[in-house]
Formats: sequence, structure tokens, C-alpha cells
Amino acid sequence: MRDHGPAWHGRARFREGAECNRELVHTTAQLEVWLLSWLPGQVTPIHDHGGATTITTVLSGTVFEERFERTSGPLVRPTWTTLRAAGDIDRLDPAAIHRVRPLGNVVTLHLYLPACTDGQIYQAMG
Repeated sequence: MRDHGPAWHGRARFREGAECNRELVHTTAQLEVWLLSWLPGQVTPIHDHGGATTITTVLSGTVFEERFERTSGPLVRPTWTTLRAAGDIDRLDPAAIHRVRPLGNVVTLHLYLPACTDGQIYQAMG
């Protein structure tokens, strides 16, 4: 298994002092499976998954997800939001741009096809 934790943490830029606990469960050249545990106050940057199809499920708790669409360069604007609770499964299109934050303590499972590559970080239009 490859541990992408340090590389992801460098890109994710979680709120200062609040790091998501993650464990790479399985990886091949074709796919990766990640188990993430979240604490209140953590939030991902607005990001994509580098063209990987992503399937996520909330194992416990609830996450707030925001989706965005690209406007120009690294700028994006919000398109919609949703709450995902335990048992919810979501398939993200390879072009999806989103941000996720937990509402309380949360555990999620993520499958990336192909294996997660470097994604891009975006900025919301001010």
C-alpha cells in the first residue's frame, strides 16, 4: 500500500490545527479506498479529484457538502448544497468540484477510480 496521507494533507489545507484522520485501506493502479474520520471544525478546501470517479458513503454522522462550477481559472461559484447522513452513497462525476465539512464527529469511506491523482484547489468568487 502507498500512504498518500502527507501529500493529501499538503493539498487539503484543513483549518489550522484540525487534521482529518485517514487510513489508506486498499490501493492498486486502478483504485484506492480511503477511510476518513472527521472532527468538528474541519473542512476541505474547494477541490476536484483530478479526473477520478469518486464514490463516497457516510458510515456515521452527517457531512455538509457544497458543489461548485468553474467560472474562470481557479475561480468557482456555488451551485448547490446538501447534507449527507449515515448510509448515504454519492457518486461524484470526474469533473465535480466540491467542499466537505463534518457536522460533529463523522466517518466516511471513499473509493477513487482510477487511484486518486493530484486534484486542483479552487477559490470561490468573492
